[in-house]
Amino acid sequence: MPNPLRLAGLALLAASLAGCAFGYVDLSGLTTGSTENSYAAEQDRSASRLPGRVYILRGLGHIWSGGMTEMADQISRRGVLATSHKHNEWYGLADEAIKLYNSDPDRWPIILIGHSNGGDNIILMAERMNAAGVPVALAVGFDPTRFVHRVPSNVRRFINLYQAANILGGGEIHPAANFRGQLINVDLRGHPEIGHMNMDKSRRLQAEVIAKVLQVAAFPMPAPQAMVSIKYVVPATAPIELWDGGVPVKLEPGQTVEALATYYGVPAWAIKQASGIAEIDAPALQVGQRLVIPHHLNTLAPTAAVEPASGPTPPSISEPDHAPVSSAPRTSTAKPGAIGTWR
Repeated sequence: MPNPLRLAGLALLAASLAGCAFGYVDLSGLTTGSTENSYAAEQDRSASRLPGRVYILRGLGHIWSGGMTEMADQISRRGVLATSHKHNEWYGLADEAIKLYNSDPDRWPIILIGHSNGGDNIILMAERMNAAGVPVALAVGFDPTRFVHRVPSNVRRFINLYQAANILGGGEIHPAANFRGQLINVDLRGHPEIGHMNMDKSRRLQAEVIAKVLQVAAFPMPAPQAMVSIKYVVPATAPIELWDGGVPVKLEPGQTVEALATYYGVPAWAIKQASGIAEIDAPALQVGQRLVIPHHLNTLAPTAAVEPASGPTPPSISEPDHAPVSSAPRTSTAKPGAIGTWR
């Protein structure tokens, strides 16, 4: 039977995302819940809330990560229970998350977000949850340190925002050997207006991350199996965009990166970086060569895909068991809360 909470969430998000560039959704009318950091918040099963529990960890010193507390409040006001905490409280929070998820897995998908040392410790939380067999639906790191652990196998998707040249953070995230989810490393070194101390306060980053949280809460559809991890450096002249992974394709005769960028609606630089193609003096592309197209998981968009009147023939997915990805966003035929097929 469809989950009424997710059905309501789908309707609200679908209406709000229409015409929205990156899914910034205001669901503040759904709830008046508090974001106080207390276990009492765990007992909030109000019918007005969307599914999900978001734990947000601040960095060392606690007071410098004000953007984390602000984001917890924004997420909670939009209908998903979220609280912010000191980075060293991760152990007890992991036990709370395990207990909450086991009480009702469909009602409480777990989402972890952390800044600096908090970014390190959400991985420690995930490791403890992994030992208990509890998955993490989404994790987001805001410039974790270079001492961060590898992402364990229970994390379905990890988006890491960092700056490689930053001595305070700068931690590129790596997967554990048995990791099978999507790991997206986003290097912001080309955007000096963002640094370690203010990354958590970036309105653009907050809006992008909140959109990811709300999509997981309303419709936690797992990514297609064809989706792969990607990493990229956002150019100084390009807007910051957070993809959910990449879809591998095989280059067809007569195609170019630029033509594929136009077809799929993503920047050519992003395809090159996701595919490991050098910007300068790159060897010529070969027919059948594997390229990776950065992709958003947008389960709320309409399915009507109109083929362009002219342009390149869409390349085929590298893995033949999966249907090709068109230039239009996808939706799912599954009922909310169930695993279905993508089209």
